[in-house]
Amino acid sequence: MSKRFIPAALVSLSLVLAACGDDDTSTEAPDTTAAAETTAAAVDTTVADTSGGSDTTAAPSDCALDTPLKIGFAADLGELGAFSDQPGSEAAEVMVNTINDAGGVGGLPIEYQVKDIQGDPAATQRAAQELLDDGVNAIIGPPFASTGAPLLDTVDGKAPIIFMASTDPALADPSRGAFLASFSDPVQASAMAEYALAQGFTTAVTLSSTDDVYFSGNPEYFTTVFSDGGGSVIGDYAYSLADSDFSTQVNEIAGLADKPEVLFTAMVMSQIQTLLEQLDAAGLGDIVVMGVDGFDATVVWSAGEVSEGVVFAAHTFPTDDNDVQSFLDGAAAAGAKIETVSFGALAADAVQVLAAAATQACSVDPATLISTIDSLENVKVTTGEVSYKGTGGVPAKDVVILTVKDGAPTFVEAMRPANIPS
Repeated sequence: MSKRFIPAALVSLSLVLAACGDDDTSTEAPDTTAAAETTAAAVDTTVADTSGGSDTTAAPSDCALDTPLKIGFAADLGELGAFSDQPGSEAAEVMVNTINDAGGVGGLPIEYQVKDIQGDPAATQRAAQELLDDGVNAIIGPPFASTGAPLLDTVDGKAPIIFMASTDPALADPSRGAFLASFSDPVQASAMAEYALAQGFTTAVTLSSTDDVYFSGNPEYFTTVFSDGGGSVIGDYAYSLADSDFSTQVNEIAGLADKPEVLFTAMVMSQIQTLLEQLDAAGLGDIVVMGVDGFDATVVWSAGEVSEGVVFAAHTFPTDDNDVQSFLDGAAAAGAKIETVSFGALAADAVQVLAAAATQACSVDPATLISTIDSLENVKVTTGEVSYKGTGGVPAKDVVILTVKDGAPTFVEAMRPANIPS
């Protein structure tokens, strides 16, 4: 097989991956005694007062709530969003129990429940109303706009929503109580474009699908930034999420007079495996295939040898600068099955942000929680630190760039792109 480009300077770190979780939506939690011990540094809900006053900060010992923080997860457990929401729903529960083992929020344990939205807009709206009727005062939302938008329309400020895995900036709207836990698509696609340019690449093609804005928007953002930086995108090739064969697109690329150096797509497994195999069979294995967080979410390295050298954006990776590994170790000890590191860690982040807001405000009133989240700065979470003040609901965070080396994801660098299209 032809070898794809692998950057020279790489820092290899091991991922701890457990088997995929089941679809049980029971809210009965695993034993998290071990998790509480190993993630103590990640659950401090004391938030430093960054406003200059002293009345907006409540340390855990100073805040006594009379109503608990009640978090509902509108999770897609069986359809396209399960790659994030299956591990995410388990990870959120681990973090809830870890915080509760440390004393809870405002002296009360956090309550937590999961509703399966089944990847369906109507089911999402029903689940959202059920969560509100059950008295939740905060919601964690699904990854895609097709279900995220109906959730937001139904909740509409009645509770803060943190979209745990969504990178769609259109879902972030603090005026309606909606925030992302992650960077946005413009950020991650721009990071990949700037990385490609930094490697000296000047030509690229993209593959995009109009089935969801994630699969069309990321290639558009990549094209804008790559072109602005002096590169040339010489073709965009359409596909559908229902496709299982990409020979037409591969043959068109093979027929180009000048072969591209890079192929960028937001495609996910198992489609990306088929594409990689067909590129290799067509003698195009030297093209550097680049992607975004869907590569990480759906475990692109499981494609085997054809994935070697693939480069992609990720939300986090275990390093000495974050608490990801300690959280994963604690979750495993508690019996949780978190297959995807990034989305387990982002779910933990979402719970920590909600707990920090309730602690700082010493309130679980939804409107108060929304305004408090919108002003948070430098909150300690599993993946590092997060700030929402002045961000429009999309936190300022690094993009982690990984590559597949020797069959495993390997750290390349963490960066924040300079050119981010609006």
